[in-house]
Amino acid sequence: MRLSWVASALLAPAVLGAQATISTPTAFRASPDGHTVAQLRGGATVQRATTRGAWTRVKLSGYLHRSVVGGKRDTFAISAHAVGGALLRRLPSKKGAVVALLTDGTGVTQVSRHGEWFRVERTGWVVTIALAKSPASTVASRPRRATATDKRAAPKPHATDTTDAVAEGDVTPDSTPAAPPAALAVEHRATLYLAPDAQAVGSIDSTTRVTPLARDRGWVRVQVEGWVREQDLGPADSNVLTTISAADLRAQPDKYRGQMVRWQVQKIAIETADPLRKGMAPDEPYILARGPAQENSLLYLALPLSLVDQAKRIDPLAMFIVTARVRNGRSEPAGVPLLDVLSIATR
Repeated sequence: MRLSWVASALLAPAVLGAQATISTPTAFRASPDGHTVAQLRGGATVQRATTRGAWTRVKLSGYLHRSVVGGKRDTFAISAHAVGGALLRRLPSKKGAVVALLTDGTGVTQVSRHGEWFRVERTGWVVTIALAKSPASTVASRPRRATATDKRAAPKPHATDTTDAVAEGDVTPDSTPAAPPAALAVEHRATLYLAPDAQAVGSIDSTTRVTPLARDRGWVRVQVEGWVREQDLGPADSNVLTTISAADLRAQPDKYRGQMVRWQVQKIAIETADPLRKGMAPDEPYILARGPAQENSLLYLALPLSLVDQAKRIDPLAMFIVTARVRNGRSEPAGVPLLDVLSIATR
């Protein structure tokens, strides 16, 4: 049987090529269009492997402090463990530049250990357009013998300048928060959407500065600051989130865990959980749905037994209102948001 290119890429060992630099902050995914395992910083260096259309497989490496190293995850012996993400640094020092923010629970391969620092690596996928070839990798020069003049002029190595340096002295747990995201400017008048591929809620004029909050499959959630007249505002139910999208849950699953949402969704079918649906009890009933609103995202809506009959009476492809609590914003293995249904209302 001929394997698909996805299966072949995942099963075959990666053939690594030249180094490349991440030109802009981007998601590092377990597979093409798969769940995000890290957010790469602009300027981070990776090793290129296979390129398939819009995606390139790369290897990311760096150092994790022992305070953010957890136990086994899937096929990996260790994992990154930190609420909000673990900082992966270029050097084994808190002064080392941050190259990526690893999602809590991401499995990694340990290469070596330097005191309280673990050198780790992980292979994943990035969009090809986010890669810029490293200038250093395009020049192949033959090393020459060092002269006495070279030796006298050479500076002493410093821990913050040497890739294999070992941090000295006591190192506090690596809990330094990530630097705030840099503001972006809208290059032309742009439409503002409630969620990816969902309804438009307004527009932003060119040159307006926005703050990126999360990224999901070519979309960026932004924050815009401005002023409105007080007479145009009214109270909102702070206990229930109505403007959060499925993309928000996937991008920041820890932030929204336990939060309540009220969404309009479309029923696809009533299913029971199989062993592949991690985070769900065996044979737990759930609604396979699409939404919210016009967002084209799959959802798992876990049903209590008291609501199963009501859910079955909803026609396939019919729209309904669901109030639910977020169990996992990005469930395994496909990264589909999983929520616990609290109530159902039909039009």
